Amino acid sequence: MDCISQAVTAAIPSIIGPVLKNVAYPFKVADNVKALDEPICMLSAAQTDVKAKVENAERQGLTQADVVKNWLRQVEAAKGEVDDIRRRYQERARCFGSQSFNCWSNFSISKDAAKKLTEVQKLCEDSRFEEVAIQRRPEVPELLIGSEVVVTQEEANRQEILRYIDSDKNDIIGIWGMGGVGKTRLLHLVHNHYKENSAFDVVVKVTASKDCSVEKLQAELCEKCGFGRETSVESQARIISNYLTNRNFLILLDDLWGQIDLEKVGIPLGLGKQFKKKIVITTRSESVCYSMNVKESLKVVGLETKDALRLFYEIVGDKTIKSHNLIPRLAEKVVEELDGLPLALVIIGAAMRGKKHPREWEDRIDLLRKSRLKGIDEEEKLFHRLKLSYDSLNEKSQHCFLVCSLWPEDDIIKKIDLIRCWLGLGLLDLYDARNIYNSGYDVISELLSACLLEEVGSKEVRMHDIIRDMALWIAHDEGKEKDKWVDLNESVLKQMRHKNISWSCVERVSLTRYDPDGWLQFQREGLPLIPCDATRLQFVRVRSLTGMEALVQNVGIFRDLVFLELSRCNLISFPQGISELVKLEHLNLYGNKITSVPEELKHVRNLRFLSLRHNPINSFPKGVLPELKELMVLDLYSDYPFHSGSGDGEHWKTWLINELSCLSKLRCLSIDLRQPTQFRNLLELSNLPVRKLRLNYVNETDTLEIPSSFIGKVQDNLYKLQLAVNPVRKIVIGSNCQSRLRNLEFLSFIMFVLEMIEWPNIAPEDLLPMLHDLKFNLCGRLKDISWTIYLPCLRKLELFICVHIVQLFECVGGSGAIKPTFPSLIELLLQNLPEMEIICDKSITFPSLEEVKIVECPKLKKLPFQSRGKLKTIETERECWERLEWEDNDLKQDFQGLYRLYHPVF
Repeated sequence: MDCISQAVTAAIPSIIGPVLKNVAYPFKVADNVKALDEPICMLSAAQTDVKAKVENAERQGLTQADVVKNWLRQVEAAKGEVDDIRRRYQERARCFGSQSFNCWSNFSISKDAAKKLTEVQKLCEDSRFEEVAIQRRPEVPELLIGSEVVVTQEEANRQEILRYIDSDKNDIIGIWGMGGVGKTRLLHLVHNHYKENSAFDVVVKVTASKDCSVEKLQAELCEKCGFGRETSVESQARIISNYLTNRNFLILLDDLWGQIDLEKVGIPLGLGKQFKKKIVITTRSESVCYSMNVKESLKVVGLETKDALRLFYEIVGDKTIKSHNLIPRLAEKVVEELDGLPLALVIIGAAMRGKKHPREWEDRIDLLRKSRLKGIDEEEKLFHRLKLSYDSLNEKSQHCFLVCSLWPEDDIIKKIDLIRCWLGLGLLDLYDARNIYNSGYDVISELLSACLLEEVGSKEVRMHDIIRDMALWIAHDEGKEKDKWVDLNESVLKQMRHKNISWSCVERVSLTRYDPDGWLQFQREGLPLIPCDATRLQFVRVRSLTGMEALVQNVGIFRDLVFLELSRCNLISFPQGISELVKLEHLNLYGNKITSVPEELKHVRNLRFLSLRHNPINSFPKGVLPELKELMVLDLYSDYPFHSGSGDGEHWKTWLINELSCLSKLRCLSIDLRQPTQFRNLLELSNLPVRKLRLNYVNETDTLEIPSSFIGKVQDNLYKLQLAVNPVRKIVIGSNCQSRLRNLEFLSFIMFVLEMIEWPNIAPEDLLPMLHDLKFNLCGRLKDISWTIYLPCLRKLELFICVHIVQLFECVGGSGAIKPTFPSLIELLLQNLPEMEIICDKSITFPSLEEVKIVECPKLKKLPFQSRGKLKTIETERECWERLEWEDNDLKQDFQGLYRLYHPVF
């Protein structure tokens, strides 16, 4: 009995202590919440200090250390959670004046605050890093080469350049020849050869183009090598030089038009035994090779007949070539007319694809022979031949193609930006709500099929510089009206200083890429961006350019303006004189700092496209929207990070939503809502052509319902949905839903306490048949996403800071053996899942998976793959890769070639 008594006596403190601690929580809620104030201030100060050190290190060419990146993410998450605790406390306190008698709520808030205090203090202690950045070899992406067929002559050229590079005698090597002959493709073949080659620490390709400058090359080198920008050319050159001096490097400089001082750029020259320093340039002129002191050069000429035929046949396709016994002989004649120029072979080959009657081939040969004009230079002769492919397009596609030339040379063009531009110019049909964007994608597909555009990933395209030159040549009436369309690059700004542009002829102006110092000099000279005598001006497109006040103040003088885009120009107000632009149909003010919409906007009654995306609008006068009777596209969308406030300053959206019913022609609405009443008002509209929607507010309950009525109204329109509604623990989607979100491609959740998603009466794969992209960010309490495994079109799945997930997927519904799992998934990105031990079991497969990224998942020890399948890369930290367990050594060796070391992207 004494033993029992002693044991009980000893156990009492260990039992009573935690009990008393828990009992005290409701009574210490104010103290525990207030106790967070000083530590969170210290943590914010430490965060600022660490960020400053990181930025300074990145300017020196270093890369942020993984441990620092992880700490910064934890700090950001902790600050958000502290804000959430404070908000919950304030809401509880408002219930009964300064006191709340909801004991359970006080207990929960007090306990969370005490726990968070410990975490914040630990983060403060962990902020003393010995080093915040390290040196890493820059990632070398594989460059596109177009056709996979490498013909004999091309391979011989590649081998010769490789021999020049491997020689100790050459530091600068030249590749020259006329436009369209294949110089850039050859450079890409060389680049890809050294992608996995350890001969060089740095392999980077930069594009010079016609408007090349020291600053432009520095900017691209900084971007490719991953270090920060400096304000002066000299300091930037020192950083680049310091970075390259003690490294083996290969710099490929494409499309150089004149001499450039590489030492001013910061590229150290001179042969040396310790480090290999090689530069390869491509140019259209041998004289540029001489001016750059090239030691060895290679002239690239047209392909020989055998190689040219092989390339041409591949582009045209066997079905067409073999469709008639006369076509092979006619194809040889076409190839003969094209002088072996690869670009011409590809473009004309694409135009002949599907032409199965000899008469069509004979007509094309006649046109090619007529394009053999005398008295014009080789480039214009090439334009005449390539124009035959342009002539085969319908009128709408021709206009759309020419608009692509308004983007700068070698620019990557977002498909959606192209389509918006075409919409604003009235080149696409806006009257079918389901097809206003789809028709644009159809045109892009047509231009890609004709090889007039090149695809860069799934969302972007680019134009070959020769094709762009041809498009501008066509737009300028085949060179007769040279100033009709003006791209205001640096060289054109220089012409403007000397008044060499006839502004009375100008119809379209574009400025989306420029040299900052050159623009500042232009401003100092007091020259207007667009002079008043541009009386024919119909189109103005300016992006990412500050100092636009002069143009904005005078925009009303261009009375014929139909299209106006001033994106990311740091504007704080609408263009003055906007009411004078009575012909304006497209107004895009994306990404500025505009806070109010002027009442004068109601006079622009022909407006069909209005974008105020990413502007802090807090005033939109009543009565303006109903006057814009022709409005078809309205974009007020914002997807900034989580917003924890009450939406003050956005009350205007409440009445604006009611005014939407006046717009009978509205076909596309993009909007973010920061108050629950706004969402309720939106649901009451009979016509709901919502394309993009973000719900970003504090919810009144812990359950968010996406009603069936809403799904039924937006089923043909909704393309992107982002939910950042807090504090919501449960989402119920379509409780009695019979409709489908047929066009929803992007869905994301930023919900701190989300635990579950319910799908009453409908399977997720039925409701979301076209979902491509799915993201879970900061969903701290989410434990399971097994509902995703049967989504038929899901291509990308991303999870970021989901700290309670242990197992990612489990087979659901007992149908795993019948229905294929993840049939279309290509990318799986898992980041900061600290409790995840397993992705899934072997019953779940990934037949289409190509890329996997696993970062900061310390408990993961196994991958669920039994074979490589279509996998191309598994990117992760070295520690994670070494920790992985494999069923046998053969499987490990098979996957070893897929491993890529994770590099943070900033």
